[in-house]
Amino acid sequence: MTALRICLFGSIRIARADWASELKITRAVQALLAYLLLYRHRIHPREVLANLFWGDHPEERARSCLSTALWRLRCALEPGDTTRGTYLVTTPMGEVGFNHKSDYWLDVAVFEDQASRIAGKPIQVMDADDAHQLENSIQLYVGELLEGFYDDWALRERERLRSLHLKSLAHLMRYYGYHGAYEHAITCGQNILNHDPLREEIHREVMRLYLQSGQRAQAIRHYKSCCQILDAELGIPPMEETRMLYHQILQGTGDQQTQCTP
Repeated sequence: MTALRICLFGSIRIARADWASELKITRAVQALLAYLLLYRHRIHPREVLANLFWGDHPEERARSCLSTALWRLRCALEPGDTTRGTYLVTTPMGEVGFNHKSDYWLDVAVFEDQASRIAGKPIQVMDADDAHQLENSIQLYVGELLEGFYDDWALRERERLRSLHLKSLAHLMRYYGYHGAYEHAITCGQNILNHDPLREEIHREVMRLYLQSGQRAQAIRHYKSCCQILDAELGIPPMEETRMLYHQILQGTGDQQTQCTP
């Protein structure tokens, strides 16, 4: 059983093994740990970390704050007889990093590995196991990365992983559409729009999916919903391509083929 489990999607959670006992650390220490985890394949100079997290303090005070935070983090991750360096590693030069070869589970790492690998496959060569793994990775995204943290580095990583999440949903939508699993595909499309309602190309794909599944009336209703969203948020009508698709659906000549390009 994995010795340490860490979740960075949504609220930060850190626990031993099976979540029987969650570790409680301060917000500043949480931020430091999250940074070391997100950049776990790097070793970080102490002066860089001190400036990043306590840059508004005098230099000596910033170094002291970093030392205290690292001590607290080590006490939480490596208590008692745990070998020093199991999770936090230091170099002879005093640089610091997270031991990415240690026994740990990180939701972001699993999500990123599976989503990047499978969402990069053409949907025509994906199989049911690929789809299942992609579904599982998407389920790890229970909320945006590090909710409540607004440091520049956190915002950059949040947006990067948010984009991968939406890309994964779109890939799964097209996979299901390609194989005629229209309800699953529509659910994926709706999930994308829940996160990013202004994605007009997704609105069009959902309209096509409704049409392909024999739900012409629902395709029309979805178009009207798209119009309302664009008007309320941007004060603009749908693009010509979207309007043309709507009129084709009204006339019964809509494109019956759901887009399935990667």
